[in-house]
Amino acid sequence: MRKAITLFLIVFSYTLWARPDRHFTDLQKESPHGLLTSDYGILNRKDLRINSCIAWPAPFQDPPVNFAFSYWQCFEKNHINMECEVGGYDEHEKSRMAMLVILGKRAGGIHEFISRRPIPLSSCKAYLADWDRLTHKQKHVCVSGSEPKKEIRQNQIIWNWTFGRYKTKLGCDSYFQGECNNLDVCDP
Repeated sequence: MRKAITLFLIVFSYTLWARPDRHFTDLQKESPHGLLTSDYGILNRKDLRINSCIAWPAPFQDPPVNFAFSYWQCFEKNHINMECEVGGYDEHEKSRMAMLVILGKRAGGIHEFISRRPIPLSSCKAYLADWDRLTHKQKHVCVSGSEPKKEIRQNQIIWNWTFGRYKTKLGCDSYFQGECNNLDVCDP
């Protein structure tokens, strides 16, 4: 009987410690403004901290007031995709140009994460290849974006964000080189 009670207490205490929402709660304590949705166990404290190093953290508000800080939000994989919106030819780049767009849908609206500027179509296709590899068989994708703008199109809320990076349990990809490497520049 004593062994059964001991086993029960061990299992019970483990389930309290390993609650699925504990990870989210810990991240919210570390960075109360950086995560707008559940992260499904994908992000870590350094993912949030990098955004705090780039810009001063502030609570997300509607209408937005802090355009520099990047906020993380996560989507079910079957409600998010990446595409290249192909534009014209750039003589300077000697390439067709494209805008990288990540389109995520969630209750409350559509979220478009758009590259900062047009990029060569070959670069956009490289991002697509990485997206396919990093989102393969994943249930969720987390995306970090700044400069939120809200608009209404055909009676639907559309949020436009400047794309920063995305992450799954398989890895991370970013617009700026090095932002996925959990930079230590913020660490004392």
